[in-house]
Amino acid sequence: MMRMRRYLVLAGTGLSLLSGCTSNPQESMPEFHGRNQQGVGEPGRLSRAEWTTYLSDQKYLHSIAKPDVRIRLNLADPAQHRFALSRLKLAGKTPENSPYLFKALEQRRQDQVARGYAPGLLPPEANSLVGTADKQEMHVIEEASTGETTAVANDGLGTATSTFPGGAIYTYVDTSYTDSSGNALGDLTWREEFDGGYNVTTNATGNLALTTLKRYRVSSYKVEESAAQGVTDSYIFTEMGIESGPVVNEAPRLGNLTVDAPLDVAFNDNLISVCLNRTWTQDCDYDLTGNLNSVKLPLKGSISVTSSHTFDDTAINQLKMDLNSGVARPDAGHLKLILTNTGGGCDVTDGNTLVGKMNQFWNRVTLSTDKKTFSWDLTGTNAAFFDDGCRQMQDSAKLTALISLPLVSAGTKYRSSITLSNDPAAVRPDYVFKKITVTNSCLAEGTQIALAEGKPAAIESLKAGDHVTNPYNPSLTIMDTAVGIETTPMVRIRDAAGRSLLMTEMHPIQAVARGMVQARDLRTGDLVMTRTGPSKLTEVTREAFTGKVYNVKVGSQAEKALLGEDQTAVYANGFLVGDGQIQKKYEAIAQQPKTGDMLARLPSRWHRDYQLSLQRK
Repeated sequence: MMRMRRYLVLAGTGLSLLSGCTSNPQESMPEFHGRNQQGVGEPGRLSRAEWTTYLSDQKYLHSIAKPDVRIRLNLADPAQHRFALSRLKLAGKTPENSPYLFKALEQRRQDQVARGYAPGLLPPEANSLVGTADKQEMHVIEEASTGETTAVANDGLGTATSTFPGGAIYTYVDTSYTDSSGNALGDLTWREEFDGGYNVTTNATGNLALTTLKRYRVSSYKVEESAAQGVTDSYIFTEMGIESGPVVNEAPRLGNLTVDAPLDVAFNDNLISVCLNRTWTQDCDYDLTGNLNSVKLPLKGSISVTSSHTFDDTAINQLKMDLNSGVARPDAGHLKLILTNTGGGCDVTDGNTLVGKMNQFWNRVTLSTDKKTFSWDLTGTNAAFFDDGCRQMQDSAKLTALISLPLVSAGTKYRSSITLSNDPAAVRPDYVFKKITVTNSCLAEGTQIALAEGKPAAIESLKAGDHVTNPYNPSLTIMDTAVGIETTPMVRIRDAAGRSLLMTEMHPIQAVARGMVQARDLRTGDLVMTRTGPSKLTEVTREAFTGKVYNVKVGSQAEKALLGEDQTAVYANGFLVGDGQIQKKYEAIAQQPKTGDMLARLPSRWHRDYQLSLQRK
């Protein structure tokens, strides 16, 4: 029998996650990088006979797969193959309008037949999606709600999301809301992206009044091509509602949701600044500069049940026991940090394992005496730990948590959940985290900054309220300073006049022909601006640095009103460099979606699919 691998499981105003010296982000990034298309499935695309077969194939698939365990389909199995093609047909995708997609799936089927994959089994790779605690591909159910926190009756909602490290050539993701027998309670929704795949999210609604069953299902199918893995697919489903016991008419109701961390506590700028490698003196809500090998985020909150139900302490204690003893519990929910600008994500882990687990979360769960309030507290030394694979510069990172909630009432066990997320494409999270940004930029200690009175001063001696000079204004006020470390080799430049400057690779510097550029883009021979005018660089090298690094934000609101674009600059060792605000701007520009001819970026095999997608409405 083929081995089963566990599936590893971890929207909006702004959580600002600072791994560097940067200004407060004010702009939001687009939700996708490539050309995207989305739509609603139509049951009429399947004949009555095809629909009956689809339901039968779906039932069969769920008999060999498990809830909350992501799998890849065995297309050598006729039933699994038919199921995949039916999902695509419901979305309006056919061999005529998506020729390469269907050709690639047929090739995948033939490859699996050649490998001897037998019907009734899942491919070995399908059960190998546990991954590691490091950054990885993800395909997850982000929301699975029966409307426990809304005022609308029978208000089901399901959301699925996908991400791939470095992006994908092509991504298709759908979401379906049904009862546990597979009967549709709403339309299948789908989304595809060419040259994207960083953060693909779809939402499906369900009208619970369309079924007499009290158990419901959210499922999602994905097809993707990446340079790293070629064409793959994956499928995942989750179930909620009554798990055992007599059917009762009263549905659970949840309320009084509070989130105590993370919050904007330092600057009241509607952003939560979690400082990783550097700390702003004026705006750092959570200082994590002492932890160099991971991303740690505080999470604390509570939710109450307002119906006759109570939280099932027996089920919760069993969940804790299983997780702590290494027993797989895919129904434990997830807590994920997803890099929406570069793709991929990390699961919460305990920092001592190679595989992400939810025991860190569940070990910090408590119930009130009356079992009506469920609380979690991952703060201080117990803050949620994500591996250092996600310590990357991001203008927009997604923090998403699906918290599974076991409930019980009069002997009936019920599974519910809430979703906390800052995914802008998720339509109804129960709580919206603020925006997360991850940035890097600073100057080495000892760097001399030109002050307004004409004298230089070491950057580490500067403080808010001091004044610096630049070419556009003889005096700009320092509004904030940052200090920290840099783990990546820094950029050393020297010019023909003998000046030298050591800065982090993301720090902006004024180039004569190109305007502000990041230090990593400098080359020997470039002309840069200095206090004495343009000067040619004679050396651009990388250099490890173990000392402190610093940055500043300059210009009060009144002073900036008199300046032009990119003019909040300072002289550092004589070179004209941008401050944290300029650095933030160019980080955002570097992460903007690609522009230009899509066909020039796509492999030729996808050209026809892309061109035909432009004709679909």
